[in-house]
Amino acid sequence: MSNYEKGNIISVTGYGRLFIDPNYLTIYISIGCRSNTMKSSLECVNDDIEKLFEKVKSCKIDKKYVHIVDLDFGPKYEWKKDERQFVGYEASQKINIELNATKDNEEKAKKLISGITSLNYLNDCNIEYGLKDKKKHLEIVRELSFKNALEKAEQYATLAGVRIIKANTIKDNESVGEYSRSNSYYAEDRISCESESHLPNGRKTVLENTVYVIFDIEK
Repeated sequence: MSNYEKGNIISVTGYGRLFIDPNYLTIYISIGCRSNTMKSSLECVNDDIEKLFEKVKSCKIDKKYVHIVDLDFGPKYEWKKDERQFVGYEASQKINIELNATKDNEEKAKKLISGITSLNYLNDCNIEYGLKDKKKHLEIVRELSFKNALEKAEQYATLAGVRIIKANTIKDNESVGEYSRSNSYYAEDRISCESESHLPNGRKTVLENTVYVIFDIEK
């Protein structure tokens, strides 16, 4: 943290943090198969994709939310006994399903994940939560950062016997950070959410920001 007086200015670093209920969730699914032929590997993956769509339908999830992405296929090699050896033909397909983070959709997601564990070639499956249309939240967290910087500057100005006139430089130290965590063990600076959250373990999307501010001062 920078906190100093030089000439007729005071410079400080302010910090802001905002907890928000995620408004969408993404189910990430990966299906992959390795066999002796490329045709066989692709057929195995395609069979599981068809079964996946059947399970999506049974969970009453609209297929328009299902995105087929990143099909990879080709020969697979591994290092064995200090040499590169051919081990088969591998095909893998990733599927993303994006839904609004509602209680109903979470129940659908849980049901789907429970159902697809029976797929023959399921490699991985997980849910991540995120935030769409976050412009207003970015503005709020930056306001919190500036408010924190101003409070620090006012405290220093009082001790130094000077008066703050205005801010002449405001800039982000780095881009706004975004991540998810449970809010159970942390005190919130500000919460933008309903009083009761249906998200697992009180999960929140967290935005953090640090801002560098230079204030003009006078005696």
